[in-house]
Amino acid sequence: MKKYEWNALTAIGGRCLKVEKGYALFELPLSEAVMQPTGVYHAGMIVTLADEAASAAAYGGSISIEEIEKRKLEGKASEKFPYSVQLSVNLLTNDPVGPITAESKVVRWGRMTVVDTEVRTCTGELMTLMRSNHMMVDATKVGPHLKK
Repeated sequence: MKKYEWNALTAIGGRCLKVEKGYALFELPLSEAVMQPTGVYHAGMIVTLADEAASAAAYGGSISIEEIEKRKLEGKASEKFPYSVQLSVNLLTNDPVGPITAESKVVRWGRMTVVDTEVRTCTGELMTLMRSNHMMVDATKVGPHLKK
């Protein structure tokens, strides 16, 4: 199974369960790091989980700074990387137990790829719906890794 080598989700305790072209499944346990004061998931952490899963589904592989730099030195373009440019999120409920899962599926491929993501509680209840648009860009030409 290919997965991201680095992402924001791992910094808050989440993980990738499955990723392939057009599909991703991610998980985030409940911890103080992702909680709001009432003891449930912070909305920003739910959206982080959903965005990471959506980006992984749109990319369908792993990417590393080393690979980007290698391709740049060889004069090769990278595979198109999905920069999130629009997120529409509906938070329907929350979960005081965890873990929660995000399942993402690409619904349209293109220069602007569209992904639908469902986040579910530990009991499988639908908790969040997100539709996101991702601009597919050559990672060797954009991004903070190019700044020296």
